Order: sequence, then structure tokens, then C-alpha cells
Amino acid sequence: MPHRPAPFPDDEEERVLSLEHLGILDSAPEQNFDDVVRLATTLCDTPIALVSLVDRERQWFKACLGLDVRETHRDLAFCAHAILEPADVLVVEDALLDPRFQHSALVLGEPHIRFYAGAPIRSDAGHPLGTVCVIDTRPRTLSEPQRQALQALARQTAALLQLRLLERQREQHATVLLGELEQAQARHREAEESLRHARRVSSLGMLTASIAHDVNNLLQVLGSSLQMAQLRARRPADVERFAQTGLQAVEQGGKLIRQLLANVRQDGPELACIDISQHLEAAGDLLAGTLGNDISLSFDLAARGVGVMCDEVQLQAVVLNLLSNARDAMHGRGQVLIATHQEHLVGDEQLGDGNYLVLSVQDDGPGMSAELAAKIFDPFFTTKQAGKGTGLGLAQAREFANHTGGDIRVQTAPGVGTTMRLYLRILGRISGVDRAG
Repeated sequence: MPHRPAPFPDDEEERVLSLEHLGILDSAPEQNFDDVVRLATTLCDTPIALVSLVDRERQWFKACLGLDVRETHRDLAFCAHAILEPADVLVVEDALLDPRFQHSALVLGEPHIRFYAGAPIRSDAGHPLGTVCVIDTRPRTLSEPQRQALQALARQTAALLQLRLLERQREQHATVLLGELEQAQARHREAEESLRHARRVSSLGMLTASIAHDVNNLLQVLGSSLQMAQLRARRPADVERFAQTGLQAVEQGGKLIRQLLANVRQDGPELACIDISQHLEAAGDLLAGTLGNDISLSFDLAARGVGVMCDEVQLQAVVLNLLSNARDAMHGRGQVLIATHQEHLVGDEQLGDGNYLVLSVQDDGPGMSAELAAKIFDPFFTTKQAGKGTGLGLAQAREFANHTGGDIRVQTAPGVGTTMRLYLRILGRISGVDRAG
């Protein structure tokens, strides 16, 4: 008589879908399930134990002890019969005496099954997915404690399957979150790059406005020099002097343009150890040309032979800015004093202890209120009419002083004029050879 396979359960389609949903089929061996079959062989004293899952056309072993195969055809599966009664344990004491199995190839041939006991593994919805089963090659019985132990292992296996599903879903969710995090980080990097680009554009715009402001000052010097040269055309010595001042203004303008290009290329300023007093003295005519004919410019350059690390072009631009501000404040008439001296600071609130060269520009104009003086170093703040100033001159002066390790301070009050003091950190003394070079 041929072997008769087990019929399908009434919930076969839902049962198989539940099994496939677990994603367990054809997965690699796992210690938790191997522990289940090891316990089963110990508790039931059998040589073979399986965690068997019944697929559509096969039974597949998630864990196997005592057999060398990982699956068999469903038609030969004892477990296919066991899942027909999900709440009970199927016990076959002697397969040769059971009409369902006595003609099975697994009974008549390898592995020569005689005893079988299988406890169904059920899903949360109650669908039987397979069994935890034990097998022996000789007839025997299953005690009640062994039956209960086998059912307990089946429940633990069902819990392991559910835990494994949750872990897999957690990993998938974590993978999705990681992907979203990477995308967010990529968007953040793009936003940072856009912000850096915007800052570069903004910085370049401020630099361009600042240099345009400085070039405008130089153009005024050049214009004044050319006007004076035109008026003194019949006095060659005066013409030569005014032409020289104009040429200095052109040269300084060229340096400013080169500085702008260097900043665009991000080369940075050309720093050098400069004798500030010597530089101011050499640029006397150019500085005086900024003020015009009705403002008297005098010098008191006491700090000589000391070096400040700075950019010469920026230094001259800062002084020209301070002078043009003084000129505008005095409405083109009055007196301006440019002075230098040394100070040793200890315990200053903003500046570190040490030696400083103080470069001051003092005018006898109308002065400022304390409220106005508190705002003058803010970028783009200006008291001039629209189109008459950028408000960058004093902000640029503070930035220049800060880069030397110093700062700029203002002393003013209504009716007593204004003094701007640049505190520039002294690098050291400059020898006569260095100053000559």
C-alpha cells in the first residue's frame, strides 16, 4: 500500500502566509534554536530533535540535531500530520504499526523512524507553523512530564520566532533611519556649504564696499592734487609736489585693488613688521591731501623704532578712513593731529598685558554723544546720508587692530572733538637697517 501524505489544514493559506511573514525560511543556523533541540533531546532522551517548519511543499529544519539533512518533502513529513491538531502533541510510539506512516520512506529507509513526538509551534494568531519534535529509531513512549516539556519548548520557539521578527523589523527600521540620517547629514552638509558660500559672497561684498570706500578717499586726494597742480601750473616745484601726492594716491589705489584680488584668491594679506611712525611720516603729503586745504594736519610721532606685525596697505587704508571721518565731522575746517606713543598695559579688561603702540587721530570737531559713540564700530552703521558712506570704515579699523592683537577706542564728547586710538601690539624693536629697507 502506498504512503498517504497528510491533508492540508483548513487555514493552510493563512498559515503559510504567517510563516513567510516571519522571514525565517532558509535562514542560517542560530544558537537560540539550536539550544531548543539540544534541550529536547535531553528532556525526552532521544537521539534526534528538530525545529521543523512546514512550508508549502516541504518541511524545513531551522534547527536539527541527529540528522544530516535540512529539509524533506512535505508528503513524507510527520510534522504535516502534527499541525492538523495545533493544541495537542502528536505521539507515534511505533511507526511500523501506524497506518499513516508504516509505508513511509523515512520509516522503511533512512533514518528508520520508529518513534515520533511533535508539539506544534503556533503563531500569535494560532496558525500552526511547524513543530518541535523528537525522533528515535526504536519504539518507545512519551511520559506526561516529557509531553509538557515538549509543549513548553514549542511555546518558547514561537516566542523566539516572534522576537526574531521584531528584531529584524527593528534592524530594517534602523536601516531606514540610518539612511534618512545620512540623507539629512548630506542635506546639512549642502546647507553648510551654501551658508559658507553665502558668507564668502557676503564677506567679499563687505570687502568690496570697504575697498570702494578707501579708493574713493584716494580719488579725492588725487582730485585735490590735480586741482592744485592745475592752479599752480606756472610753478613747477608746486606742480611736482602735487603730482607726487597724486601718484602716491594712484599707487595706494593699485595696492588696494591687488589686496581685493588677493582676498578673492584667498591668498590673505601680506603681513610685515612695520615701523608705524616711519610709514606715517613718509605718507604725510598723501594723508594731508585727504583733509583738503582748510584742515591743518600735524604729527607727533614719538613711538619710533618699534615694529607692529600688520599689512601696510590695510594700515594706510585705516588711517585714510579715520582722516576722512574727521574731515566730514569738521565740515572741512579745523585741525587734526596724528600721534604715536608706547603704552604698557597691565590688567586691561579687553587687551592682554604687554607693550602697545598707540596710533591716535585727534580732531577738534563737534564730538559725539555717548549713545552715538557706542554704535560707530558696528558694520554698516553710518550717520551720513544714503549713498554718502558705507559705515564700514571704523569696523575695518577695529578688525585691523584686532588682527595685530589690539583694539580701537574712542574718546569723545559733544563740543570737545574726537580722538580715535588704535592699540597695536608691539612685536619688537626694528633696527636702523630694517627701517632703511
